[in-house]
Amino acid sequence: GIIIAAVLYQLVFYPFYLSPLRLLPGPPLGPNLLIGRFGEILNGEAGIPQREWVKKYGKVVRVVGPLGIQRLIFSGAEGLQKILVTNWITNPRPTFMREVLGLVAGWGLLTVTGNRHKQMRKAMNPAFSIPNLNAQTDMYYDAIDGLLEIMRSRINEAEKTQGGEGRVEIMYEWMSKVTLDIISLTAFGYKSDSLHNPHNELAEAYEELISLQTGRNLARFIAILQIPGVSTFLGTEFAWRHRHIMGKLPLLANAAVLVDTMHRIKAVSASILQQKLEEAEHAENNEDTAAKKDIMSLLVRARMADQKVQKSEGRLGAPPYAMTDAEMMDQVLTFLGAGHETTASGLAWTLWLLAKDPASQQKLREEVTPLFKLSPDGIRKARLGYRELKDLEWLDCVVQESLRLYPPVPMTFRQASTTDYIDGVLVPKGTLYYIPIRVVNTLKDVWGEDAEEFNPSRWLPENNKSGTPPSTLTFLAGPHACIGKTMAIIEMKAVIAALVANFDFAPSSVDQKPDPTAAVTMKPRDGMPLRVKKHI
Repeated sequence: GIIIAAVLYQLVFYPFYLSPLRLLPGPPLGPNLLIGRFGEILNGEAGIPQREWVKKYGKVVRVVGPLGIQRLIFSGAEGLQKILVTNWITNPRPTFMREVLGLVAGWGLLTVTGNRHKQMRKAMNPAFSIPNLNAQTDMYYDAIDGLLEIMRSRINEAEKTQGGEGRVEIMYEWMSKVTLDIISLTAFGYKSDSLHNPHNELAEAYEELISLQTGRNLARFIAILQIPGVSTFLGTEFAWRHRHIMGKLPLLANAAVLVDTMHRIKAVSASILQQKLEEAEHAENNEDTAAKKDIMSLLVRARMADQKVQKSEGRLGAPPYAMTDAEMMDQVLTFLGAGHETTASGLAWTLWLLAKDPASQQKLREEVTPLFKLSPDGIRKARLGYRELKDLEWLDCVVQESLRLYPPVPMTFRQASTTDYIDGVLVPKGTLYYIPIRVVNTLKDVWGEDAEEFNPSRWLPENNKSGTPPSTLTFLAGPHACIGKTMAIIEMKAVIAALVANFDFAPSSVDQKPDPTAAVTMKPRDGMPLRVKKHI
């Protein structure tokens, strides 16, 4: 009887009769007391249930989720400013989210918070400066040229048997390979070459890790991580040695795959870091090492320079903040976790939007093609620099509009660590918030009646009376805003420009519909098949 009473209190009495949030507008509980409205979020298109609730109930919405836990959706500028910018320290990512991200992306910038985050961000900011991005852009093109060669060869092959209709390609898979090769080289100077070698150790392990990413798996991981000590256990050598036993238990089968893939990725990370440390030791006598532009080399060299200054000046007291070797290793996982799949998704959605809008695609082709030279193998190639890519106006419009409509991360969470007023609502300590990125990016009162439609021209200077277009939440805001925002946009522009200069993209069928699915990253469930033809 006591157990039933406790369950009823948690599921019904507290959220609907006692909670200080009970009078806020929001959808009714729904047919399932145990999971609340979670089923709609799990089974619906990423970000769309929340968008419908915001349209119906306004800029502050209360939703009852699993086990009677209430979540608030804030979509107004004032509330989001307070949560993400002004009071970011008292509104951190919730523990369950940090533990999930910590397992798959290490304890780097994505997961640490407060003062440690401030120090780590400060140490890393110089590596993401415009001069460094400018120097790195050339590193994109070995992978991009490899992709162009592979796609042209595959289309030539198909046309021998099928005529000039091109070939249907699963574009997300190709975008995933090219972005893995780019991020591996630019972030830590590692040649994964997954375009040509799918059995590369890092590429293979990361592919398995990505395959786990579904909403249902995420829900299971979050449930498992509620058990005290589980997240620590999954990161141990013991868990890795006993992964085969875990794999036989239905509840832990995916956790066993996670443990195995993370162990393999960490082994590669450790060897990369060791190599960087050895290179930095001998950097003074080695021009090649001193010229290395990947982010990991820059971080290691900066740390070493700080230590030398500290030593030469004989400073007393506590040394300034320096990232430990373990933190450096975790950054490898963070670069992969934050910089690979997100960019691959952004590229796949951009190609879909261009395939559906031939006029925008042709306008882009006319803008970029003059910058490319036809090589003897029939492929248009160019190594466009940071400035050239930045100055291409229609390319910028297309990429910004794609990232607005299909943000690679459609939503995230925060949790109140103190009781506070947000957007006029008294929010008790412990309350969970949805940060509805996709909702905010498509609000009609901000973006106009065509907010949910692809319209790159909204980004043209002449269409922005205030001088600047509204801000999107695609890369978040405040101290936790994405440090790699500029890098991601430039990388996307380099890939899209090269593809559109060489190929024509169309839907794979007349009735093709986008099918976004999201655990953390919003990907096309079907891998985004598109018909690709050579552009003569």
